[in-house]
Amino acid sequence: MTTNTAERLDADELLHLAMRASEANRHEESISYLKRALDVSPKNGKIHYMLGAEHAQIGLYDRAAEEMAKAVELDPTLHTASFQLGLLHITSGRVGPAEAAWKPLDALGAEHPLYLFKTGLLHLARDEFEQCAEHLNRGISLNRQNEPLNNDMRRVLADVDKHLGKPADSGAAPTATEKSTPSNHVLLSAYRKNRSDDKE
Repeated sequence: MTTNTAERLDADELLHLAMRASEANRHEESISYLKRALDVSPKNGKIHYMLGAEHAQIGLYDRAAEEMAKAVELDPTLHTASFQLGLLHITSGRVGPAEAAWKPLDALGAEHPLYLFKTGLLHLARDEFEQCAEHLNRGISLNRQNEPLNNDMRRVLADVDKHLGKPADSGAAPTATEKSTPSNHVLLSAYRKNRSDDKE
C-alpha cells in the first residue's frame, strides 16, 4: 500500500487494517496504521486502547500505560482498557495506581467478571490467596464472552494453588512465576477479543 493510499483511508479503515496486522503478529505494521489513525481521529479512545495494547505486546509497558490511560480518559466506558491499565500497574508492583485504574470497574457490579478479576488480583497482591482464588474462580464461571482472559486467570490460579498447597491440576495451563503478583503473560492477551465490544 502506498503512502498516498494510506492517507486517503479513514480512521475506521486504518483501525481495521491495524487489527488484521496485529492478528498476524505484524506489530510494527499495526502500530504504523494506528498512528495514522490517530492523525485522522486523535480523540478516538479505541485507537489509543489498541495502540497501548500493541506497545505492551512489544514490551513498551510505560508507553502502553500512557495510551491506556488516554483511552479511558477519552472514553470511560472502555472497561477493558481500565482493566488492562490496572494490570500494567500491578504487574509492575504499583498496587495503588492499579486500584485507581480499576475504580471505574466498581460501577459494573459485584457479579461482573472484570470486577471479580480485579478484586481477586488485588487480594493476590496482598498475599490473600484464598480470597484471590474465590474471586477469580467466580469471575471465570461468569465470563462466557472472553475465554482467552479466562485462560490467563487460570494461569494465575495455578500459582495461587501452589501457595495454598493444593495439588497441581494436570489440565491447567503452565505457570510462569512464583510471585504474588500476576505474571506479565496475563497482559492484554484478550484485547483482540474485546476490541469491538468494550462498551458493556
